[in-house]
Amino acid sequence: MSGHGPFYVGYNNDVWSCKNIERSSTPLPLTALVSFPGSGNTWVRHMVQQATGIATGSLYNDSVIKYRGFPAEGIHDNTVSLIKTHEWGDRERSKYRKAVILIRDPFDTLLAEFNRQRSGHLGHAKEGDYSKYWHQFVYDNAALWPRLYNDWFQFKGPIHIIHFESLETNPLFEMQQLLKFLNLPVTDSDVKCMMRNRDGRFKRRTSKVLKRPQRFTFHMKNSIKTYKDMVTKELEKILHKSRSS
Repeated sequence: MSGHGPFYVGYNNDVWSCKNIERSSTPLPLTALVSFPGSGNTWVRHMVQQATGIATGSLYNDSVIKYRGFPAEGIHDNTVSLIKTHEWGDRERSKYRKAVILIRDPFDTLLAEFNRQRSGHLGHAKEGDYSKYWHQFVYDNAALWPRLYNDWFQFKGPIHIIHFESLETNPLFEMQQLLKFLNLPVTDSDVKCMMRNRDGRFKRRTSKVLKRPQRFTFHMKNSIKTYKDMVTKELEKILHKSRSS
């Protein structure tokens, strides 16, 4: 009989880890962690794992993070507390019982994802990368940002919205609300440890590169602002409906 109680498949502790990260032997509701790439989903997963000790999963299998604190990377079943997804559509939404939707300002999202693609999880793109690849990257990706969110706003099950900016400003409150939504038991000690170790290994350090408005042309700014307004309008409908029910 396992000495780990209701959890199994442990992961060795590290200096920044609160507890062993393990998959649950008690079935959990399939819960999507929905975001556009570059929105901070790895950071959310890290904090959930720090507080609960329950592994988070993913539709993808990123070996870089799998062996550095995310042992259930590539797992998308009921042994994990969250399942990372960047996909959308009726077929994708129908897989899940609940959805956590993580939204970050699209300007910051596009910059963060461009940096990740060009230089890994923690690096920053070089000036030459912006000259060669930036315009095409924005052209290919900006219009997909509202498509993903407006699609997931149609999800029929329980939805919890997290704004990345609110998570940065008030991580304790936002994580307490998320853990309540996930119905995962945690103690005050668990939450305190999570807060001490909240950054983990994959939260990119703020850089001037991420704050340079000249990265976006006039046309880019207008288009992205339109997309942002589209998502804001649909989100307001959801929040109004939630308050009315």
